[in-house]
Amino acid sequence: MYKTKNVILLVVLAVFVVGICWFIARDRRSLKRHQIEAEAQAWYCPMHPWIKSDKPGVCPICGMALVPWHQHQKAASTDIPGYVPVDISQEKQQLAAIRTAIVAKKTITKTIRAAGIVAYDEDLYKAEMQYVEDYIALKRLDRRINQGSYTIIDAERKLKEERLDLIHMGATEEAISQIEKNNFPDHTLLVPHGQGAVIFAQIFGQDLGFVDVGQKAKVEIPDLQETYDGIVKSIDPIIDPDSRTARVRIYINANGELHSNEFVRVSMPVELDEAIVIPRDAIMDTGLRKIVFVEKDEGTFEPRLIQTGWETDDGFEVKSGLKEGERIVVSGNFLLDSEARVEAVLQEGAL
Repeated sequence: MYKTKNVILLVVLAVFVVGICWFIARDRRSLKRHQIEAEAQAWYCPMHPWIKSDKPGVCPICGMALVPWHQHQKAASTDIPGYVPVDISQEKQQLAAIRTAIVAKKTITKTIRAAGIVAYDEDLYKAEMQYVEDYIALKRLDRRINQGSYTIIDAERKLKEERLDLIHMGATEEAISQIEKNNFPDHTLLVPHGQGAVIFAQIFGQDLGFVDVGQKAKVEIPDLQETYDGIVKSIDPIIDPDSRTARVRIYINANGELHSNEFVRVSMPVELDEAIVIPRDAIMDTGLRKIVFVEKDEGTFEPRLIQTGWETDDGFEVKSGLKEGERIVVSGNFLLDSEARVEAVLQEGAL
């Protein structure tokens, strides 16, 4: 009898404990359900994030089903209107092919590229010929007899004017001294010489600061499938108002196979100072501003405004906005740009 009562008591106690556990579990499920409903009370269109609703539905613009938005972080702001930091899971990063790299300094290498032709400048050739004739005539005058005479003064004044015209047409002091020494104009201005040729390269004004007399150049002749080493001999002091280029004369040691006005490609590599350089693909260029994404913590990406300098062979020089050692996104930043904009719109609506 005593044992029977103990069994009944244990059964009642077990039922009581099970009941309490059931009620607790039910309350927890109810709490979780309400929490999920609270988190998902905002619904939006992935294609048009400004379309929001407090319940499921479809986008009135594109007809896509609205998806729930869960705000996993407090509203964060940046210096860029319309952007906020975003959290991207490792799985999502792999699917979007997001790659990062460490920001570092390197020596800037910039290659100046230009189209050109094998020289043909009849006007400069004629001007040089006239200068040579007047220079020879002046030397033949008997200065002991005509010293201070109008003949000498007029001849000297005319020669100075012609010399200035030659400089304006692109001839250098060195070239003028050479034709004075040779007593004949530069024949390579009309036809390539058997010992070499002159190339006219059209350099844009923004690149002229990187070009100097004596600089090395590579000249490719597509018609011949040949490449020659060249030296910059002169730079025109005047920029053409239509093409916004200045003519640069490059001498190459080529054979007689070249033809006047033959098309060439010119490249001149220039080494500049050391600076931070990042890949082109790392930059989101909106036209008004340039943005990169910096990984602040694992999976957290912050949009950052940067100011760029020279475009180099490896990318762009960064003047401000980044520091050495920071990690930036170099591939897959279109996803981050989209996420940062959508999150900004949704957080603005949730505030």
